[in-house]
Amino acid sequence: MGKGIVRRTSPEEPGKRSRLVMQEDICHVLENLTGTKRVEVIDLDLSGLKEVRFTTAAFAKMTKLRLLRITAPQMQCEVHISDDFKFHYDELRYLFWDYYPLKLLPSDFNSKNLVWLCMPHSHLTQLWEGNKVFENLKYMDLRHSKYLTETPDFSSVTNLNSLILDGCTQLCKIHPSLGDLDKLTWLSLENCINLEHFPGISQLVSLETLILSGCSKLEKFLDISQHMPCLRQLYLDGTAITELPSSIDYATKLEILDLRNCRKLRSLPSSICKLTLLWCLSLSGCSDLGKCEVNSGNLDALPGTLDQLCSLKMLFLQNCWSLRALPALPSSLVILNASNCESLEDISPQSVFSLCRGSIFRNCSKLTKFQSRMERDLQSMAAKVDQEKWRSTFEEQNSEVDVQFSTVFPGSGIPDWFKHRSKRWRKIDMKVSPNWYTSNFLGFALCAVVAPKKKSLTSSWSAYCDLEFRALNSKWKSNRSFHIFDVFTRGLKDITIGSDHVWLAYVPSFLGFAPEKLIQTASPALSSRDEDCSYIDDGNPSGRDLDDFHESGEAERSSVQEDVNDSVLQDDAEPRGGDCNDGFKHLFDPQILTVSVVHGSQLICVT
Repeated sequence: MGKGIVRRTSPEEPGKRSRLVMQEDICHVLENLTGTKRVEVIDLDLSGLKEVRFTTAAFAKMTKLRLLRITAPQMQCEVHISDDFKFHYDELRYLFWDYYPLKLLPSDFNSKNLVWLCMPHSHLTQLWEGNKVFENLKYMDLRHSKYLTETPDFSSVTNLNSLILDGCTQLCKIHPSLGDLDKLTWLSLENCINLEHFPGISQLVSLETLILSGCSKLEKFLDISQHMPCLRQLYLDGTAITELPSSIDYATKLEILDLRNCRKLRSLPSSICKLTLLWCLSLSGCSDLGKCEVNSGNLDALPGTLDQLCSLKMLFLQNCWSLRALPALPSSLVILNASNCESLEDISPQSVFSLCRGSIFRNCSKLTKFQSRMERDLQSMAAKVDQEKWRSTFEEQNSEVDVQFSTVFPGSGIPDWFKHRSKRWRKIDMKVSPNWYTSNFLGFALCAVVAPKKKSLTSSWSAYCDLEFRALNSKWKSNRSFHIFDVFTRGLKDITIGSDHVWLAYVPSFLGFAPEKLIQTASPALSSRDEDCSYIDDGNPSGRDLDDFHESGEAERSSVQEDVNDSVLQDDAEPRGGDCNDGFKHLFDPQILTVSVVHGSQLICVT
């Protein structure tokens, strides 16, 4: 409707309209030099054009231009433009020019009204020379301007809010005035691979996000000033830094610290433990973390006071090949991933089980003490689970939830406290004694040994446990589905499994899923399925060959020994999106799967 109104102001000559948005109209004006002072907006998409010509003469009369946008999603148009090209920009507020073809902006380019400057994929080598006043400029985006070698003087760009220079691969010099932009909230220089020095940023008092990811030549990150109270996200992944400044604790509101693939990083300062709002710390790929130089003494790779990070929820340590020990971890932790930590030998006596919902120690071949503590730690964790909080989370209409806890670590055998074993992976109904569903019932433990059929890269996959209650004397029944290993398998890709691994999961009691009187008279049954396949019922999982699977077992933990015959779960989940009939078994050979019923505080095995 708006376009029609604008068109009617000058049906015959588009150069007399206020807004030009139709490709044919804009090309007409540029070719015939019919633009007038009425034109305020030009929005040209170069898609489908073979060539276009921009001349100073074509823009000469467009003195009121407020918005100029040239977009080129796929630059297949040949642009003809002279080096002395100029246009009127006194009234310009918004300038977007994709693949700007010149090395420089016009020498007299200056606009007190300019708010938005966006020139991705440009051929610019620099924006302007000297100190120019852009008092209203708030957003500048020059991403993937691969010829840009230096930034301009920002001294008079005092209101700049966001600066994006991602992928400026030749950028090697940043003007020191950048550090004085006290209104800057977002600064991103991702993959500026030739950037070696970063200026001091002590005056960036409003900065909330700083991204230096992939600046592979950046060896030093300067001190953080106590005047940076707003910094919430700091991305230094893929840089060449060897250490973090001890002043990191001045970033009191920091929530995300990404140090992935900082291969020269050897240690973290103890002051990091003062970041009480930090909830995500990623150290994956820090292969030198924990290494000590000769005669350098004992260097703590992770500070012993890491447990003081009271808001930390995610800790990523994949491929920290030199890391030997994990200190005590904060009780707020939800996800811990320490895959491929080849030197990891010890975990703090503080139980990992009581800390997180998901922990993974895939390919940590030296981690042998963990399994010996597993029974004690799981028992302790089950006793501490807040059952009231857990059951209030799930109402009767909720059909699918996550397990409370899952972990995986190297190993090739089911723990001794899982005694009952079943072959052929059949679904087994539990034969429970009367009044089995008491306040002493804490839930179920699930265990499986997974062996690689061949060394191959896995995709993300997920498995489910299906719990069903059937009343003995009525038609009532209740079903619930639970993600078994979803916590750490979802999103994990390109991981090579080099040996057998033990998977362990804990599902708390299901009080509140149905009236307790009905549960008391119900018989529970467990079965499993993968994410994309049908329920596994009679031991034949979606028609797959069972010769690849071996045995399973179960045990009961109870303060009073009961005759409970638990069901068996089959862990034959496959990569997500794979063929249901030809997926998981080609990657893994599930050797053993077990189920345990958890009661009270002592362990009694039922054989």
